[in-house]
Amino acid sequence: MISRKGRVPTGEAERSGVVVGMSGGVDSSVAAWSLHEQGYRVVGVTLRLFCYSGTSTGLRPCCSKASLDQARRLCHRLGILHHVVDVEDRFRRAVIDYFVREYRRGRTPNPCIVCNEKIKFPVLSEIADSLGFSFIATGHYVRTVQRPGGRFLLARADDSRKDQSYFLYRVPVGLLGRSLFPLGTLHKTEVKRLAQRLGVRSSGAHESQDVCFIPGGDLRAFLESRIGQRPGQVVGSDGIVLGRHRGVFNYTVGQRRGLGIAGGVPLYVKEIDVSRNRIVLATDEMLYVRHVSCDGVRLRMRSPDGPLTAKIRYRHQPAQVRSLRRGRGSMEIRFTSPQRAATPGQSLVLYRDDEVVGGGIIACTR
Repeated sequence: MISRKGRVPTGEAERSGVVVGMSGGVDSSVAAWSLHEQGYRVVGVTLRLFCYSGTSTGLRPCCSKASLDQARRLCHRLGILHHVVDVEDRFRRAVIDYFVREYRRGRTPNPCIVCNEKIKFPVLSEIADSLGFSFIATGHYVRTVQRPGGRFLLARADDSRKDQSYFLYRVPVGLLGRSLFPLGTLHKTEVKRLAQRLGVRSSGAHESQDVCFIPGGDLRAFLESRIGQRPGQVVGSDGIVLGRHRGVFNYTVGQRRGLGIAGGVPLYVKEIDVSRNRIVLATDEMLYVRHVSCDGVRLRMRSPDGPLTAKIRYRHQPAQVRSLRRGRGSMEIRFTSPQRAATPGQSLVLYRDDEVVGGGIIACTR
């Protein structure tokens, strides 16, 4: 089954071309196979984003030559074309440079959200246009639903544990209208069984929310090489100096480990004060906030009606929204109950039942 779009009538799939983004992993491989089985004219595309180097220097398995070869082999078995498209420069400008800028500002960005918005879906769409194809597809666990008037919205996947709608809330509506998500109605256990039948092995790669372009996963070394070290003070909520840090980019709101502060009461990062180059620590109860202000807002409807919930990070349990106040490119959310460690730079994503209403980048909290 493809995602619940209900748009391509039975018997017309064989006349519909679809470009499938293929990383070589289990999910995108099963997505390509599923669409091929349904009669779509499939072309597999692997985007060369950053680290398909063919070396063994600790690069992420999801970006290895082995994964690339696995995507190519599956396409060969299915009898479909496979292309590798180099978008490294575009990826560096849109995603990596953004990632570093946000850390310079003392924020904790989510690069996968930006990559989906500015690289993966637009590039796949451009390739589809060049081939005269109607659709694009990925292996994300998400669905689309069609509203009255023909507008498409994102919706949570049937497998709530794997739902990835949080990562796609910024994908332009026009691109959602041509996007297919074959895994949206499947559970991960089903996908793994299908992958075994196809002979596709899991590479042991991390989930797509991990930072794929950092060799060895060493975030500190990656940022220090681009930002440098700028030591400063670590202070308590009362302003008393508790220690020193090597650079504010090494910390995120809610962090406890790696602070280098000894004391009887557990302390967590409450604030990253870039202007004073200091980290502010506080007790756990001081991390809870009711108000979150966002910039860079993308809403799918002018006046969202009905009860809304919001996620302030991917693994966050959706929380009830008490009020939403909109500005020009901004919004302020007030929660019914306090939420822990809302982090500037992360995304707040709004839901109405299972539908994604929109979201924005967390700017400040109170």
